Amino acid sequence: MIFKNRTLRLVTLAVLASCLVVGGEPEPRRGSKVSPKFSNKSEGNNKTVNSREGKVFSLFNIVQFNNGGCRSTSTISGGGSGSSNRNGTCFTSNECVSKGGSAAGSCAAGFGVCCVFLVSASGSIVTQNCSYIRNPNFPNSLDTATQISYTIQKCDRSVCSLRLDFETFSIQGTGNTEEIDTDLTPLDPGGVCLDTFTATVNTGQNIPTICGQNTGQHIYLDVGTLSSDTAQLNFAFNGASNNRQWEIKVTQIPCNTQGHPTGCGCLQYHTGLTGRFTSFNFAPTNDNHLANQDYSICIRQEAGFCCIEYSLCPDANSFSIDTNMMLMMAKVETECFSVDYITIEGGQGSCSGSAVPSAGVNRYCGDKLNPLTMEGENVPICDCTAPFRVDIFTDATTDLADDPPTENSKPSRGVCLEYRQIPC
Repeated sequence: MIFKNRTLRLVTLAVLASCLVVGGEPEPRRGSKVSPKFSNKSEGNNKTVNSREGKVFSLFNIVQFNNGGCRSTSTISGGGSGSSNRNGTCFTSNECVSKGGSAAGSCAAGFGVCCVFLVSASGSIVTQNCSYIRNPNFPNSLDTATQISYTIQKCDRSVCSLRLDFETFSIQGTGNTEEIDTDLTPLDPGGVCLDTFTATVNTGQNIPTICGQNTGQHIYLDVGTLSSDTAQLNFAFNGASNNRQWEIKVTQIPCNTQGHPTGCGCLQYHTGLTGRFTSFNFAPTNDNHLANQDYSICIRQEAGFCCIEYSLCPDANSFSIDTNMMLMMAKVETECFSVDYITIEGGQGSCSGSAVPSAGVNRYCGDKLNPLTMEGENVPICDCTAPFRVDIFTDATTDLADDPPTENSKPSRGVCLEYRQIPC
């Protein structure tokens, strides 16, 4: 058999990259085609001829695939959801290398590679969607106390916000340090971060400084509508430590994307009929919640559901937002204005009717979650006033017992709440 004038051409078309979050809240992806599209075209005047001399033909193959999200073979161990695969973007092998990524598996029926973007060096500029920012020498802990910073640039002018997922996040927390001077004045208020992580944008969004153990947490950043808008991430350290390690997934989200809290003032956003959330640095049982926090945790209202019920997690001290001894006995709402508290607008008794509603009570402090004053038991809180959100506020002062002003008998660990949405 003789082949004459055989032509094979492979063309790949690249479009804007997008990220698909696996095992968590869905992220936007641009384009819907993930399988290659084939088209055959004849070229020139070549003809297919059947003869004893052989077969003469011409074939022009075009293979197209979107640069959509893909699941790579690169794995995360011990992250927010346990062992899982990192997300990547489908590119050709050459495109992946030219953009600074690493091929980890195939996509588009083998015509592309799942390209993973890992960034470690301080001062790096992150330009690709679905990038992973990691400490230098990851997966080993950071062995220096040098400040680390990153700049996130938009991968496309249509991007308005970012989601940061803390796959691994471990830096020094507050240290649970409360020294008392001879005049009974606290020298080192608990809740003040030793190490710090800060995120800054030019939209005026209030983003709290955090520290400690925050693996599994996430935050949304409103970066603005200008193509030149960026976000800055900074780690600053205090002294030597061997527990500094992080891996943060950065997802870029276009403006007006359905199902995302763009421009609504939510630092955190949860979906689903049930779930759990905590204040930052709740994970360790021997450290304090963080000082100077002022942010909102929002839950998307699902179709056909009109109320949401919050209850304490089974973890110890799941509501220890301010363990001042005076507030542990009496929780008059007006007293919550001058201490640490959470706000649940429209809060009242349980949605099941097991507790007596108390209209107008929306601030909760002390060490008990209860809409009634002078009560010593934790009860669920029902909220039928959408949008559903819980505001976290902590001040800059130490949670100390009043008489004598010494350390509290239990830590001010923070807040851990479970929620379930109630049908209309």
